[in-house]
Amino acid sequence: MPKMNETSKRRPALGQGLEALIPLNESLAPQDSERSIKYVPIDSLRPNPFQPRRLFQEESLANLSESIREMGVIQPLIVRVRGMLGDYEIVAGERRWRAAKMAQFKTVPVMVKELSDAESLEIALIENLQREDLNPLDTAEAYDTLIQKFSYTHEVLAKRIGKDRSNITNYLRLLKLPDPIKEHLRGDQLTMAHARTLLAVDHLPTQLNLTGKIIKSKLSVRELEKIVQNFKKKQAAKEVSPAAKDPDLSALEKNLSRHLSAKVVIRQKGKNSGKLEIHYSSAEELDGLLEAIGYSADLS
Repeated sequence: MPKMNETSKRRPALGQGLEALIPLNESLAPQDSERSIKYVPIDSLRPNPFQPRRLFQEESLANLSESIREMGVIQPLIVRVRGMLGDYEIVAGERRWRAAKMAQFKTVPVMVKELSDAESLEIALIENLQREDLNPLDTAEAYDTLIQKFSYTHEVLAKRIGKDRSNITNYLRLLKLPDPIKEHLRGDQLTMAHARTLLAVDHLPTQLNLTGKIIKSKLSVRELEKIVQNFKKKQAAKEVSPAAKDPDLSALEKNLSRHLSAKVVIRQKGKNSGKLEIHYSSAEELDGLLEAIGYSADLS
């Protein structure tokens, strides 16, 4: 598969829309552009295996199907040839294909493109990322796939899809959640804000317990934040109190805080073990801390 720098040389920024990836007209005359669209049997199409959308909302599909029944499929699907029997793989437009099947259409308009597996993957992911209704976990997994498959850094990916780098980081953090909580998030039983608050709890049983409370009692994000804050206070109380802290560690805390321009806390749990905490209160402070400790996005 091509590396990111090879891919970026071939195509403009993805944040400009799907046509920036695959120009639908490609400098063709109007009559040639029309000839590049053809109608194929709907049963000759199959979904893209790289489709990031795991769930298709039935109500949304039904509404789209009704529109297609009235107006037809206005925007052609992007497909590529698969196999020798006239079959096609959908690169972009699976929702339209599903809705057209619901409307009992026999054929749909397509544009056939010669695309590698890597290009098909990237286009399928980006098309869905540009939709606002993609589930947060599906979005996180799509980001991760692009990073892993195309060697993107967070910063470069953010530019490619027209988002802030913090947006990429926040979504990728969702992948650290345990699988049961991920499934609740994918099923829209949790919001992204709930999920991000749960990430502040480093105790799995407590995370799962709180998830159950969110769903059962319909806890707001603010209510959950208060519960998490109380939990963290109780955790801190169980650790070594500042008064009992080794004087050398206290001095080290002060020096590190001054050096990093941020609050630093060293929590000693045993004779030779403990935890180093660096506190920040904004994305800008976090960026400054990362720079101070020599972290580079190119290493992500």
